[in-house]
Amino acid sequence: MSLLIPRKINRLGLAVFVAATAFTLYAAVAPGDDTAGLIPWDKAKHFIVFYGLTFLVTFALPKSRFWKIALVLLGFGVAIEILQGLPIVSRDADIFDVVADTLGVGFFLGPILVRDWMARS
Repeated sequence: MSLLIPRKINRLGLAVFVAATAFTLYAAVAPGDDTAGLIPWDKAKHFIVFYGLTFLVTFALPKSRFWKIALVLLGFGVAIEILQGLPIVSRDADIFDVVADTLGVGFFLGPILVRDWMARS
């Protein structure tokens, strides 16, 4: 019977989410070129990373409310930009990175919210 009831925390999923978040923070403050890599546009990277983080956290915490997930992830995105704006980090802070983060979170959660809303109607 307990196999049918989802747990509040998926421990493996949480470990993967924490590791991905730590890597994201490292990549955001490490010196480097934002145009390097497979995806040369920085805003696309932000969108993809936050879309992926949203997927991971909803898998890790399946009982969490979506607005809480979105708020925490967007707070993380803002914190990254604040850190990038510090002189010791030598990166550029950009409000449009936060916009891309928000779109990444919204594009993952939006269809789920619409599906749930339609199911209640």
